[in-house]
Amino acid sequence: MEGIIYKVQPYQEHGRLLFTYTPQGKFTLLAQGAQKMNQGSRILAQFLTKISFAEGRKSFIPLQDGKIINDYHHIKDDFFQTKSAALILEIIDHLVVDNQNHGLIYQEVMLALDHDHLEVIALSFALKMLKELGYGLDLSPDGRPIKGVSIERGSLIYQDDNIPIDLEIKDAIVLLKLSVMPYDVLQHESFEDLSKIKDFILKYYSFHLQTTLKNLQ
Repeated sequence: MEGIIYKVQPYQEHGRLLFTYTPQGKFTLLAQGAQKMNQGSRILAQFLTKISFAEGRKSFIPLQDGKIINDYHHIKDDFFQTKSAALILEIIDHLVVDNQNHGLIYQEVMLALDHDHLEVIALSFALKMLKELGYGLDLSPDGRPIKGVSIERGSLIYQDDNIPIDLEIKDAIVLLKLSVMPYDVLQHESFEDLSKIKDFILKYYSFHLQTTLKNLQ
């Protein structure tokens, strides 16, 4: 089985717990001795590392036959790229539960991490995930002049609506691009300032999912 380590936690004196997301869902792997300097599993047992391991029948299993598939060193070497990747894994950690489509979500995570310009890609991932989490944005226009987007409504607001907006039309267009465009197209797009989009996503997750995305603060 393969998976991505989205969180690491010390366990007892020398072990580590590797919280790992896979196409079958979340597994907690016990890496015995991984905190020892001379232990081979120490390099593998790291945050943001894609690994393979022997499959078990339970969600908490000892790490066996562990191998590194991708250590994402090109991401880890850059602070801002690492923070963006951490946003993706933070969403997996806090919001993905047992009954969701793990195969689809895992594929989305892998697609996102395999692209450049993660600062843009991670925002797109956060928006794309809203549908899977049950709080997707309705950004399909009905032909009327658009005023902006409302966090509370989770939809476009039109000029004749007496409803306050959280994003104006200019930023709503950027939001739409990030929500629907494939990652391989987005990584070639140029965005001047995404601070309003980041703030919108932060507030949207807080309002609808009662979750504060620390990597967006």
